[in-house]
Amino acid sequence: MAVDFVVDQTEVQRALDAALGASKADQTEALLAGSELALTRYTHNYIHESMVERNWQLSVRAVFGKRTGVASTNRLDGASIAAVVARASEMARLAPEDNDFPGLPGDGGPLADAGSVYDEATAELPPEARAEAVAEIVRVMRRSELYAAGYVSSRTDTIAVANSKGVRRFFRSADSAINIKAIGPSSSGYAEGHARRFADLNPDALAQTAARKAVDGADPEVLKPGKYTVILEPPAFREFLGYLSWIAFGAQPLDQGSSFMSGKIGEPVMGANVTIRDDFAHPQGLGIPFDFEGVPRKQIALVERGIARDVAYDSYYAAKLKHPNTGHALPAPNSYGPLPLNIVVDPGSRTLAELIASVEHGVLVSRTWYIRLVDQKQTIITGMTRDGFFLIQNGRIAHGLKNMRFNESIVDALNRCELASELVRSESHVLPAVRIEDFNFTSGTEF
Repeated sequence: MAVDFVVDQTEVQRALDAALGASKADQTEALLAGSELALTRYTHNYIHESMVERNWQLSVRAVFGKRTGVASTNRLDGASIAAVVARASEMARLAPEDNDFPGLPGDGGPLADAGSVYDEATAELPPEARAEAVAEIVRVMRRSELYAAGYVSSRTDTIAVANSKGVRRFFRSADSAINIKAIGPSSSGYAEGHARRFADLNPDALAQTAARKAVDGADPEVLKPGKYTVILEPPAFREFLGYLSWIAFGAQPLDQGSSFMSGKIGEPVMGANVTIRDDFAHPQGLGIPFDFEGVPRKQIALVERGIARDVAYDSYYAAKLKHPNTGHALPAPNSYGPLPLNIVVDPGSRTLAELIASVEHGVLVSRTWYIRLVDQKQTIITGMTRDGFFLIQNGRIAHGLKNMRFNESIVDALNRCELASELVRSESHVLPAVRIEDFNFTSGTEF
């Protein structure tokens, strides 16, 4: 239909009401998620793609007793809405009963303030602004005889939820990002920026960071496998925390016993200097004040001063485990259960520069890639360094290193770490750089 759902909240509500009105199920939930992503991609210092993708999806969950069915559609005319409701209802009637299913949640009350998350200038950013950001990046690269690859993006997202028990939620946000890989003959460097307001991003400064890493890392040397003092910059550290979110900080792995938190709530699990929270309202982050069932999100202390405190819950696991619902449901159906999406790690007292200056012999990691899970309960992952791996000698960056593979337990590493004082947003998380002792590098690479 020729309706701009991105700006028309009335039409969003009309679509949700149409879905609920068409349902004959005992209970019905309608989730409408929409996004408009504007993306400019570049490589070899030239833009090779500039596009805008707009998408809306209506997902309907129909409930008959203890049976549920979910169906979705991208077509939002009346006939298509009725058809997707009928399909969800048919699936529910054929589904097996789940005796733990508590029914859909009711209205959980008022929402906490998520701050100013919709910036009109970012939402309406023209392609020329993204192109000019690329031009700034390219000017820096050419001065250093490098080429850059990456992207500049802006987007708007809308989430709306309604159900037959009185839930009505609507939320709109804007966001932006710059990703830069500076590439030279024998080395590369990386920088990224994320902000609710595109005006808060600094393409020139980010490009200079990436270019400096590529220049300083030229002609990399080989480091022998072994255990080293390592400093993970925020993009690398974020990968570690992202894995913890998935494998340990949700009620499903806690219930299944596969989380390192299982049986340890209230006990020390990390260093006493580590506090990890889920905080949708952090001013540097980008969080939604309700979950995908429309339940208000709560801020959770996951690990507080090294002690395991709590995990994320949705209505299903809150009822099953007799715990308050923290408002962390993902869209149904999903195989993960509730997850924290907005990790915040409390900072330490020393700056990143001071942490580097304190290292007698160690390495600095700009980012990681090809991360894979080795052992969920022990939180062991393996992965490789990329785009800026350096030797630190006597408190100074000495030279670039060829990339290496590591095997490390995330929780064990957080028992022997020191956190930097500056918080940085990386993807949806807000966290500092971290210094970790005896980080285990197992083998080298050819690049």
